[in-house]
Amino acid sequence: MPKHLIPVLSLLAAVILLVMLNFTTPTGIGPLGVLVFFTTFYVLMFGLAVGVVRIFAKLVGKQMGRKEYLYGVVIAFGPIMLMLAQSLGSISVLTVALTVLFVLLGCFLVSKRLA
Repeated sequence: MPKHLIPVLSLLAAVILLVMLNFTTPTGIGPLGVLVFFTTFYVLMFGLAVGVVRIFAKLVGKQMGRKEYLYGVVIAFGPIMLMLAQSLGSISVLTVALTVLFVLLGCFLVSKRLA
């Protein structure tokens, strides 16, 4: 994977999100716009998660491989789940705890599957 592809796509997603948040409303943009919003939010979170995983990999002394990118994929889905729970109006301590549990379970599965 090219070295600068993920940061550039994350930056592009951040710009698209800022434009969407400043110039549209959820009712005015429609279902396709909501899909674009969640997709760009996931791309942004994926870029941030890969950055965090890259920092931890450097601290441990490992190179970024396929496994570390999969950790980023799993970790990036956590904020999406929390935002979906918030949009349904059911965010609580239990929701946050279950989201963390699912992300940790996903990371555990990645570690065992690619060991």
